[in-house]
Amino acid sequence: MKRPTFPRLRQSLTTLSLLLLCAQAATTPGCAQAPNASSHAVAAAPRFPAVHIAHRFAPPGESNVRSSFQLGQGAALIGTEETGDVYKTTDAGQTWRKTVDTDTLWDVSDIRNFIRAQDGSIFVTTSEPATILRSADEGETWELLAKPAASRTVALVQLDSGAILAGLRRSENNKISLVRSEDGFATHDTVVLSDELPRQNVTCLTDLGGGVVLAGIGYQGSGKIFRSTDAGLTWTQTADFPDARDLMSFFHEGEKIYVTASGIATLYVSDDAGNSWTTAHQVWDKGFLGRSVTLQHHGKAYRLLTATDQRVKPVRHVVLISDDHGATWHEWIELARDMSGGASNIAVIDDHTLVVGTGNHAVQGYAYTLRIE
Repeated sequence: MKRPTFPRLRQSLTTLSLLLLCAQAATTPGCAQAPNASSHAVAAAPRFPAVHIAHRFAPPGESNVRSSFQLGQGAALIGTEETGDVYKTTDAGQTWRKTVDTDTLWDVSDIRNFIRAQDGSIFVTTSEPATILRSADEGETWELLAKPAASRTVALVQLDSGAILAGLRRSENNKISLVRSEDGFATHDTVVLSDELPRQNVTCLTDLGGGVVLAGIGYQGSGKIFRSTDAGLTWTQTADFPDARDLMSFFHEGEKIYVTASGIATLYVSDDAGNSWTTAHQVWDKGFLGRSVTLQHHGKAYRLLTATDQRVKPVRHVVLISDDHGATWHEWIELARDMSGGASNIAVIDDHTLVVGTGNHAVQGYAYTLRIE
């Protein structure tokens, strides 16, 4: 007698077995995706570009990589704190070469901020002593232009009018002050922002155009915003942030202007050209926010921000990323953990490369070259 084969039952059992295997591992060979099977949907692409540390440079004897600046595709400068060295890369951060030791030349201990002026030259501010330096050959050689009466020149900006402003720390007039020049610091004047308030630092500046300038004030007091409508000649206070220890940098997103605060890791925002300010986002209740740059990657713009999480010891140096014009922030990469210091500055070197500077006083400073995959 012939045994029944039950072909339909066998086919059903085979199909059921395959479905069970596919449910356990979507990549099982032979598991074809059904037209409407949501269980086999393709995984979503990552929200942010992948990034890794490609190189870490430790300037010998330097406690802080204080500043960084893009020269062009694949070329950049960094400035250090201890002997005021300037280093240059022309291979997208793979190697760094010292171009000048400003301590030997002018007793400078700290390279604070770089800008490229309208004539193509590069200006920097420095500490101990306060100076204005200039390079006309992409950072290879430098000349001393001015020595303002203060311990440090800090913030630095050139206005659309051509005037250059440099913020002061511990100005010798005991006032919140900056220096202003209309001739590339062949000459300069000291401008007092407030006669009534105790002396503080002018740590950051931003030009809004048409004579409107904003100044971020901090250290030895609460963080404050001052505003000028006459290209930096006179100033009015528009904000006071009692919990902010210092204001570190401005950046623009459309009509909005953001300023970063240290101590409380907070972003403040203005949508009326600096006349009024509100809290935009607090990253942590204890921490440091530094500088911000825009990254263009595969046709999309991302906003990057250096930061240090000081809620724990050792502290964490990270880069934050936003893809919604600064409305929300996410941790992109952790650079290192250390007992002190901060991730204070960042510069784009080329389309796939960034440099981030970290450190402070008691620790070795580093320049991290980040490569976007």
